[in-house]
Amino acid sequence: MPQFAARSLRRLAADALRALDVPSAEAALVADSLVDSELEGQASHGFIRFPFVLDRLRRGLINARPSMSLTSVRPAVAVLDADNCLGPVAGMRAVEAATERALAAGAGVVAVRRSNHLGSLSFYLRRFTASRVIGLAFTNTPPAMPPPGGHTPYLGTNPIAAGFPTSVEPVIVDLATSQVARGRILKAARVGEPIPEGWAVDAEGQPTTDPEAAIEGSLLPLGGHKGFALALLVEVLSGVLSAAAVGPEVGGTFEESDRESNVGHCFVAIDPAALVPGFAERMDRLTADIRRLGGRVPGDRRHSERAHRLREGIELSDELVEELRKQGVVA
Repeated sequence: MPQFAARSLRRLAADALRALDVPSAEAALVADSLVDSELEGQASHGFIRFPFVLDRLRRGLINARPSMSLTSVRPAVAVLDADNCLGPVAGMRAVEAATERALAAGAGVVAVRRSNHLGSLSFYLRRFTASRVIGLAFTNTPPAMPPPGGHTPYLGTNPIAAGFPTSVEPVIVDLATSQVARGRILKAARVGEPIPEGWAVDAEGQPTTDPEAAIEGSLLPLGGHKGFALALLVEVLSGVLSAAAVGPEVGGTFEESDRESNVGHCFVAIDPAALVPGFAERMDRLTADIRRLGGRVPGDRRHSERAHRLREGIELSDELVEELRKQGVVA
């Protein structure tokens, strides 16, 4: 498979976005988010989505030059109307607003409506932890999971994510509320690979290892009905709280649609210094204990994957490179 240096992919992605009237700063931010996903081994949130993003920009289904606005502003909370902008642009503005409030008031909450796919949530958590605050991130996604006892997908894979600063690399928790993120099934379908049994069922509710049948069917929640309950929690915080789309109303990167996606997010920042000092040092002791027992701390694999790909390059499949070539992203 072709390999690319991270800096080359950033430049190629930013150039493609600028060619579609995305301002330079926003184009660089979105390019960073795509490359960041690839560096951390989260390819399902990386360049596999880029052709669809470019298509929606061309068709005017994503706003290249939004006029975002903060409303319902109080000292610790706000709502961000993202004006149908690129997801990373909305996400980073919300992170900034939540962090400002946390550093002033001890905690900050920003709910976001009229946004698009965020990519990997760890991208935003790293921005929180770089400011020495705890970050929580939630977003709703297109329908993928049925309610317990049902067969029609209603809630998405709705991830839950958190970032905790330490004196070195942050602890990053980022997980889908389904058995697996939908993007991994979409990636398997694109390259023609089977998926493990237990990830999804087909349209008749039967277990399947065929990614195409899984896309037509439903994903299975993490931990059965408990996973669906967690997805519901994310839906309330992301969609209901912000007055964004909810359930089947939510659009997505891969969805065939002629309307804006109206994805909802919720970002929470907590300044640990507002409570008691020494948070990072206590986190250091906690993570050291886990590693001493032979365990791995959430985020460890992401950090090692990043170091490896920065050194060796990022691999993209032949099929994806060909699609990017058709879109004019690569020569």
